[in-house]
Amino acid sequence: MILRTLLLGLGGITDTQCGFKAFRREIARDIFGRLKLYGTGHRVNGSMVTAGFDIEVLFLARILGYRIKEVPIEWHYVETRRVNPMKDSWQAFLDIFKIRLNAWRGLYGKS
Repeated sequence: MILRTLLLGLGGITDTQCGFKAFRREIARDIFGRLKLYGTGHRVNGSMVTAGFDIEVLFLARILGYRIKEVPIEWHYVETRRVNPMKDSWQAFLDIFKIRLNAWRGLYGKS
């Protein structure tokens, strides 16, 4: 959480990995069209998408000036995949740095 806040400016968001995200159509097209880590043509498998995808989407929403609001939901967890805490944490760590590097390189463009 500290790295997300320091490197990506995602302070104020308490749960970046929540699987529920809602967007207006034009905003979704803008954000998803700019994804670099898990956008068009990128293969993803397992739980690796959880951290990188969600964080990149929220980062783009923030830098593009879109409003982000967390809304509580009732969630009933059902085990559907295997998570490897070491491997998945390392992947999330790398994704945060890749997102920051992409931003420094100007790969996300401007709104």
